[in-house]
Amino acid sequence: MLKSLILCINNKKLEAHIQLGLKKSGYNVLTCEDGNSLIRLAHTRHIDLVIVDEELRGLRAIDVVNIIYTEKICPVLIVANDFRNDYIDWIEKGWIYGSVHLPMNQVELLKIVKGAIANGERMLLLDREIEKLKKQLAERKIIEKAKSILMEKKSCTEEGAYTYIRKISMNKGVPMEKIAEAIIRSLKSKK
Repeated sequence: MLKSLILCINNKKLEAHIQLGLKKSGYNVLTCEDGNSLIRLAHTRHIDLVIVDEELRGLRAIDVVNIIYTEKICPVLIVANDFRNDYIDWIEKGWIYGSVHLPMNQVELLKIVKGAIANGERMLLLDREIEKLKKQLAERKIIEKAKSILMEKKSCTEEGAYTYIRKISMNKGVPMEKIAEAIIRSLKSKK
């Protein structure tokens, strides 16, 4: 699948040079003029990587990076004239994949772009898996709480309580955690 990048560099000659190299390497490259348009573009398209000038117009580069990171859109590369110590903090926090310093070698840039996209995809998959596991754990906690209520109120075993919840779930075509929530709510309303 064709990978899409947003390129937002103040120096238009440099931007054209980077864009040409990336397009020759098979990337779909979108450009924009400032931080605000970059965010709008990132929200409306599937983007695999953002390459942004540290001297961004409109929104500051740090604000753009923070928005993209918070919304888990894609990895970000910062193009900079000089290395700044706060880039290390941004990299450690996961806000940016890395920074590219001027003047840059096109071959090295392509390696960094490829690595950033691959790691970004891996991070997004891990984040989705973590969210899925958190949801499953929360559902399991609700079911366990409902089981303990049933065990106490109906004087049944843990297996019996689980079977009771599962049977109602299957009969009504409702997920077990919803049945468990109803059991917990009914206990609270009786108090």
